[in-house]
Amino acid sequence: MKKIILIIGIIFIVILATAFVIPIIFKDDILALVDKKIDESVNAKVYYDADKFNLTLFKNFPNITVAMEDFGVVGIEEFEGDTLANIGSLDVVVNLKSLIFDDQPRISGIHLKRPDIYVKVLKNGKANYDIAKPSAEEPAPEDTTSSDFSIGIDHWEITDGKLVYDDRSLPFYMTLDQLNHNGSGDFTLDVFDMNTHTNVEHAIIRYDGVEYVSGQTFDADIAMNMDLNQFKFTFMDNKVSLNDFTLGFEGFVAIPENDIDMDIRFAARDNSFKSLLSLVPATYLEGYEGIKTEGDFDFKGFAKGTYNDNSMPAFNVTLLTENAMFQYPDLPAAVKNISIDLLVDNQDGNLDNTVVDLKKLHAELGSNPIDAKLKLEGLDKYKINADVKAKLNLAELTTMFPMEGMEMKGDFNFNLLANGVYDSVTSQIPKIDMDMSLANGFVKSADFPAPLENVRFTSSVKNETGKMAETVIRVNDFNMLLDKEPLTANLIVQNLDNYTWDASVKGTVDLEKLTKIYPIDSMTLAGIIKADIQTKGKMSDVEAERYDQLPTKGTLSIQNFSYESPDLPQGFKINTANATFNPDRIVLANFEGAAGTSDMRMNGYLTNYIGYALKDNETIKGELDFKSGKFNVNEWMTTEAPIEEDTASAPLEVIEIPKNIDFVLKSSIAEVQYDDLSLKNLKGNIIVRNGMVQLQGVNFNTLGGGFAMSGVYDTRDMAKPAFDFDMDIKDLEIKKAYATFNTVQALAPIAEKMEGKFSSDFKLAGLLAPDMSPVMNTITGGGLIKIAQASVRDSKLIAGITAVTKLKDTDQMSLNNVTVKAEIRDGRVFVEPFDLKVGNFISVVAGSNGIDGSLDYLFKMNIPAGAVGTAVNAAISKLTGAGNASSDIKVNLKVTGNYDDPKVSLAGAEAGESTTQQAKQAVSAKVEEQKKELEAELNKQKQEAEAKARAEAEKLKKEAEAKVKEKAGEVVTDSTKQEVKESLKKLFKKDNN
Repeated sequence: MKKIILIIGIIFIVILATAFVIPIIFKDDILALVDKKIDESVNAKVYYDADKFNLTLFKNFPNITVAMEDFGVVGIEEFEGDTLANIGSLDVVVNLKSLIFDDQPRISGIHLKRPDIYVKVLKNGKANYDIAKPSAEEPAPEDTTSSDFSIGIDHWEITDGKLVYDDRSLPFYMTLDQLNHNGSGDFTLDVFDMNTHTNVEHAIIRYDGVEYVSGQTFDADIAMNMDLNQFKFTFMDNKVSLNDFTLGFEGFVAIPENDIDMDIRFAARDNSFKSLLSLVPATYLEGYEGIKTEGDFDFKGFAKGTYNDNSMPAFNVTLLTENAMFQYPDLPAAVKNISIDLLVDNQDGNLDNTVVDLKKLHAELGSNPIDAKLKLEGLDKYKINADVKAKLNLAELTTMFPMEGMEMKGDFNFNLLANGVYDSVTSQIPKIDMDMSLANGFVKSADFPAPLENVRFTSSVKNETGKMAETVIRVNDFNMLLDKEPLTANLIVQNLDNYTWDASVKGTVDLEKLTKIYPIDSMTLAGIIKADIQTKGKMSDVEAERYDQLPTKGTLSIQNFSYESPDLPQGFKINTANATFNPDRIVLANFEGAAGTSDMRMNGYLTNYIGYALKDNETIKGELDFKSGKFNVNEWMTTEAPIEEDTASAPLEVIEIPKNIDFVLKSSIAEVQYDDLSLKNLKGNIIVRNGMVQLQGVNFNTLGGGFAMSGVYDTRDMAKPAFDFDMDIKDLEIKKAYATFNTVQALAPIAEKMEGKFSSDFKLAGLLAPDMSPVMNTITGGGLIKIAQASVRDSKLIAGITAVTKLKDTDQMSLNNVTVKAEIRDGRVFVEPFDLKVGNFISVVAGSNGIDGSLDYLFKMNIPAGAVGTAVNAAISKLTGAGNASSDIKVNLKVTGNYDDPKVSLAGAEAGESTTQQAKQAVSAKVEEQKKELEAELNKQKQEAEAKARAEAEKLKKEAEAKVKEKAGEVVTDSTKQEVKESLKKLFKKDNN
């Protein structure tokens, strides 16, 4: 028995040790596999803490638990810095038996804790969750045979999560905060039941700038039968709650192929009127919990039919309540006798046959009744029948609705009758008879002691025929008095086919006082505006630019204006500004203000302001003298951050230049701050026109150098924003240029190690990425780079040259009075030959480098042969035929690889300058020697000829003397003389030869 117990104990210990040791042994292998798969398949930055990665059998014994903590996914490129997912912890529990023995591994549970998910879709439709790398392999042929392999999941759970969906292509925004969700279902079966529960403590839903759900709670219990063979999902016992409003529904949704078939019925579970009120956002329904209500309501509907590109299901919604009321607990009067009878009906799925019928809306605000009826038929040509009446004593409203610190008075009346068809194609509108008026208006806020008083106006909209041309809109005798400052206005608009207007405004408005009385959410507004403006005219004259037919005149002055909002958090201020109007232009004088921290001073004019204000796609034009002491561009870069402050920040995005602005800014700015760059003494013309910003003769100083620039920043095609600049740069520090400009980093990486300054006359053009950085492989350009003196030390390239040549004293490369001609194309920088010294050895360099860091250069170095190593000496011997050359040669070095790892190799050698000079000297010596030998031979021949001539002459002389003696005493005749002469001639002729 003891042996049996001992054996069992040993087996248990072995199993326990194995369960403990195996995860430790294989952890590194698993992590390496995880890293490999992430690198192969994910086009994003994935981070996790390897020390918090665990594989254990103990946590959910006998199942295996894979646990990770503090991991997430961060976007790249357009989504640089966006955190798609940040997960507190993830546990995946795998059934050990199914993993070892079954074809269908079963996941017992997935537990996700504190996930923070931010889904972002840009205006162009690109989404940050699209991070899967495309496969480089050809897709395998589709396997039509069925597979028994699948993964079953028993249970999943999300705890304390947050989901933000920010889709700017719609635009739609949703936040689900404090999200808790769990579910179960056997996905290994073709037909099974799935049960889920979801709870959200704080929900926000916003569409196209309108917030439909604001901070409400959301709760859903969903039970579905899942038929995966038919792809049919049947809702069993389900309910969804938004705040206190609970909706139950049943039916099915089936997706057999491309169509979606449905038969869904829904109805409110709680019929108390208070649950209906809970749908009103808390912002507009303060103190909901304490509100007293009476009455019930009925809400139900259905959707039945097929949804596809050509059809919609039929649908029906009804809302009915009678004699309901609500009353705030601390206020004496109630809103009572609330009755609503609403039908939204579509019998056949054709949206043009939709009917919205508000048969009755009645409510009594104290003694103030509101009654409305509205029937809307069709969504193409709207057939409208409306009857609305309201009569309100504003003083009574304060007895029914919380208005702490607010006092109101006045009699407001509204009446509307509308009947007919609205058709934009035929310019048809319903007949309209509308009147609205306010008398004895008075508003006083606790935040400002002076009231807004004597507020009155009458207004009307009349159309008796349904023709847009016969519409008349009037606002008569608008008056108000704010802290003893009067404001009056009148407006008449006629003929909606050809707008004809006559308007005037005169008086003073103190915006700060006005917003104290009428607070504007999330906005700060202040300033004093004085206006005296009259204008009248017709839209046809605006379209034809007949500004002389638009009598507009007046003045406008602004003092101490300030504005801040979530869209403009840096704020905008106008200390003072004066403007005068005529039909053609607005003349702006003495404008002094600030945009954020940037001060501004302007004078100039604007034209076509009427067309710009009244017509779409009209361009406002102007010319302004713009001056600033310091302008901070960083405050105005588009970051397109998520709407909620606590969501992840987004990278900079391309600033779109409006196409309907045509401004010439004659600019003089003492300092411009852009990113980390400070531009000093900027002067020149900045032209905003047709979706572009053009620079004309713009000069500034930065990084110790001077810049002169002309060119364009072009956003006409926002899918391909572009730039094209000509730059004249003087005495710019090379190292600072590298540290500041990413184009220099990509195109000239050697500048990182270079000391000195350069000047350049260069052209640069290309496309911009959505984060405003240049798309490097699109850049083209070229020009001259002038370097008076520069040097490079501690470079891997120098080390590579030294390793091959075995040269000494080559610890730096230097340039002196060098002009480099460069061209950028196809993602590479090509340079024409230029002189460079490596140590004390002169080199001629030419070639190219790529934006990927790749190198392709040829160095021709003029080197004394004796100064180099054996490999180069071998090349010299091959060239000269001698065992060792004592003359200079040019060594050709090929530089490849990349900037971080250059490869230097010997590419041959050729005669250098010293070798050529020696050859010339040898030839000259040989020629001189041959010349001397020739001269000696000529002298020898001359001496021999002279000796022979003298001997012949002596012979002739002797013969002549003999003849004379023989004829002595004879008379010397003429013939004898002649013979003597001939003999002498022969003698001298031979002598001369």
